[in-house]
Amino acid sequence: MSENSNEPIELVKTLRPYHVWALGVGIVLVGEYMGWNFTVAKGGILGSLFALLVAGTMYVMVALCASELGSSTKLAGGPYDWARLFVGPGAAAIVGLAVYMEYIALEAADAIVVAWIAQSIFPEIQTFPVTLLVIAALTFMNYRGVVAALNLNFALTFTALIAIITFFFMTISGLGGTWHPEYLISGAMPNGFIGIFAALQFGPWFYLGIEGAAMCAEECKHPTRAVPLGQQAGMITLLLGSGMTLYLCSGLIPAAELGSSVYPLFEAATATGSKFLIAALGIGTLFTCLASANGTVCDASRSWFALSRDKFLTNWFADVHPRYSTPYRAVIFTMPIAIAFAFSGFLDQVITFSITSGLVCYVMIPFSLIRFRKMFPEH
Repeated sequence: MSENSNEPIELVKTLRPYHVWALGVGIVLVGEYMGWNFTVAKGGILGSLFALLVAGTMYVMVALCASELGSSTKLAGGPYDWARLFVGPGAAAIVGLAVYMEYIALEAADAIVVAWIAQSIFPEIQTFPVTLLVIAALTFMNYRGVVAALNLNFALTFTALIAIITFFFMTISGLGGTWHPEYLISGAMPNGFIGIFAALQFGPWFYLGIEGAAMCAEECKHPTRAVPLGQQAGMITLLLGSGMTLYLCSGLIPAAELGSSVYPLFEAATATGSKFLIAALGIGTLFTCLASANGTVCDASRSWFALSRDKFLTNWFADVHPRYSTPYRAVIFTMPIAIAFAFSGFLDQVITFSITSGLVCYVMIPFSLIRFRKMFPEH
C-alpha cells in the first residue's frame, strides 16, 4: 500500500489460533530455558518458587485481560491501542513505547544467548557478529511475511517444548539421571527472607511477553475465537513448563551453580550424563532463543506500526508492503535498536530493562479493561 493512499491502513487477516499460541509461547518459552534462574541467585529455591507463583498469578490476570481486549478491539497495537481507546492518548503513547522497548530488549537478550551458544560450539568465533546475523536474519523473515514467520515460530517452539516434556518424564521415571532432594534443602534460602523478595524482580521472566499473543489480533481470520484460544492455551503451557523447569533444575544442579548458569536447563541435562537429553536440550535452548527473538520482532514492529498509523510518530513507518502485507518499515526499524541493546553484551541488565518496560504495560492493561467495561458494559 502506498504511503500516499487515502485508504485505511490495515494488515491482512491470515492467522489461526495455533499462530497466536506460537507467537505467545514462542516469545516466552526462552524464559524456561534461561534467565529465570537469577531468582535462585537472589532468593534460593524457595525464592524462585515464590517468584514463580506471584508472577504466575499476575500473568494469568494479564493474559485474561489481554484476551478480552484483543478479541474485542481486533487491532495490531495491543496494549497501545487498548490504552488509546479506553484511557487516553498520553497513556497510549507511554504504553506503546514501553511495549516496543520490552520486546526490543528481549530480542537483544535472545540474540546474545544464541551468540554465546554458537561460541561454546565454535570457540574461535566472535559473539557480536553472530548477534548481528541473528537479528538481521529474523528481521528479514518478518519482512517477508507474518505467516511464514509464525509458522517458523510454531515449529521452533513446539520442538523446544517437547524437549522439556521429554526431560521431565525421563527424570521422574529414573531414566534421566539422579534427582537430588538434598539440593532443595541446602539451597532453600541462602539469603534469608530478604532474598525471597529480591527474587521477585526476575520472576516475570517465566512469563514475560505472553500478552503479546493478542497483538496479532488484526491479522487473525477469526480474532474473537483465535485470540482467547491461543492466548489461554499459551498461558497454560507456560504455567506447566515453569513448574517442570523449576523441578528439574532444582534437583539436578546445586543452587549456587544454578543461580549463575547462563542456560540452566541445558546444564541440568548435562548433569544427567544422557547424550540424548544433552542433545535435545541443547537444540531446545537454541530453538527457543530463535523463536523468542522472531516473535519479539513481530510484536515490536506492530506496536511501532500502530503508533505511526495514529500519527504519534511519522506516518512513514505505517506503510504496508504491497506484496508481503507486512509493516515492513516498522519491521526494519527494529534492527538498529535491537543491535544497540545487544552491543553491551550484559544479559542480566538487558533482561531487567525488558521486565521494567513490561511492568508499565501490566499496570495499564487491567486498567484499560476496567475502563472498557465501564464504557461498554453490554460487551
